[in-house]
Amino acid sequence: MKQAVRIADIRKRRHNNDLSFLVFSDDWGEHPSSCQHIFKQIIKKHPALWVNTIGTRNPKFTIYDLKKALIKVKKMLFPRRTENARNDNNLTVIQPIMLPFFSLPGIKLFNKYSIKKAVSDSMKKNGINNPIMVITAPNAHEYIGSFGEKCSVYYCVDDYSEWPGLNKKEVIKMESELIRKCNIFVATSDLLYNKISNKNKDVQLLTHGVDLEFYAKKDQPAHKLLNGVPRPQVGYFGLFDDRSDKELIKSLSLQMPDVSFIITGSVDTDIRDLRLISNIYLTGSVPYKELPQLISSWDICMLPYKINELTNAIQPLKIKEYLASGKPVISTPIKEVKALKEYVYLAETPDQWRVGIQKILRGGSDDRAQNRADFLKSESWEIKADHFLEICTKFVNS
Repeated sequence: MKQAVRIADIRKRRHNNDLSFLVFSDDWGEHPSSCQHIFKQIIKKHPALWVNTIGTRNPKFTIYDLKKALIKVKKMLFPRRTENARNDNNLTVIQPIMLPFFSLPGIKLFNKYSIKKAVSDSMKKNGINNPIMVITAPNAHEYIGSFGEKCSVYYCVDDYSEWPGLNKKEVIKMESELIRKCNIFVATSDLLYNKISNKNKDVQLLTHGVDLEFYAKKDQPAHKLLNGVPRPQVGYFGLFDDRSDKELIKSLSLQMPDVSFIITGSVDTDIRDLRLISNIYLTGSVPYKELPQLISSWDICMLPYKINELTNAIQPLKIKEYLASGKPVISTPIKEVKALKEYVYLAETPDQWRVGIQKILRGGSDDRAQNRADFLKSESWEIKADHFLEICTKFVNS
């Protein structure tokens, strides 16, 4: 009886709420994306139904893809309602049953039916009506107009057409449909902003934020994965894939044998050469909550991305996270990082990186951190979420 009353109260509360959201994005609970960070703030006041959807890339026969597939299958076979009491149970996460190789007509039809049914059932169960639909991946364009939504938002966080392993022509076609159908457009970088603006759409630029309190944790013991790793340490966390400049890391490690280069995260590229170098440490992934402890041991945070159309389109979340840790940061000069040159040491060639690392280790980078705290105060996820909410509210009330 108490459970029935509790569910009824939740539904009543949601019906009386001005705004609710239906989000098609990456898997909730994995390493948090910008969309997850924003909705962690939004669900403090508004209910949201989050749909874990299948990616736009067909799986490969690799260990990385196999692990991802097993996690995805587990979520499909053992669904559960995810609630966060701190946020008044305003979040529901669902994992519809979906099949890979989504471009095949039969599979596309099955996935579309499965997702529509799962979403409709969950909306009814949780008392969500006329939500604002938010989409981050182009392949979700097919669901616009299916759930009585007030409006649809394309939260553009990446140029998926440039991602390795994706069918560029197919992705461009899906994104064109998404842009045609959506009402609101939010982009996280200048290049993404211009791409949508060039299609005569009104776009809002909303750069990534940062969890200041989380990353500013000080005086922590060294993470167990770093036991025995010599100092100084230059570290990277996140997915290490074809965006990452393996040749740069290889050259640096050979030029600077007394420096430990640490790569923490999943690997989705061939790194056999790197594994043979003694001062490169591949730790594997760590839980998100352990990242501040890991970074606290590093002397320098690095972002060794290649410079190309894909990397110039993104504003990496980790740049502001690095800055919030208080550690010096060195990066290749991709477009969105160049905008932060006051706080980040930029280097392109291996020689520039070597000189930059040596300068930082000697204490020559303090001037770059002088105004860092003031800059980060306006970059919190709370502020970014308020802006996102304001954009949506303004359209709904217009």
